[in-house]
Amino acid sequence: MFELALPDQPDSNVIVADLAAAVLGYVGYAPDAIADVTAKMRDAVAGAAARGRNGCHVAFRVHDGELQIAVSSDGAAAWQTVRPLP
Repeated sequence: MFELALPDQPDSNVIVADLAAAVLGYVGYAPDAIADVTAKMRDAVAGAAARGRNGCHVAFRVHDGELQIAVSSDGAAAWQTVRPLP
């Protein structure tokens, strides 16, 4: 499991997109899957930052052959996805 707590900063969505692209690329996902997930995460983090004042939390978990990714803010889920490992 890898988790990251991001402060409420304007560039948090860019940081998360870069991090997600690196993690997904390292795991072996195809470029189109990486682009899809990073775009959705970037939007989720931007939306969470707009709604909350305490930044957001991003978690990557591997369980039972799947990669689970979640974005939350102020204790509430903002976005999540589950993808089979390549």
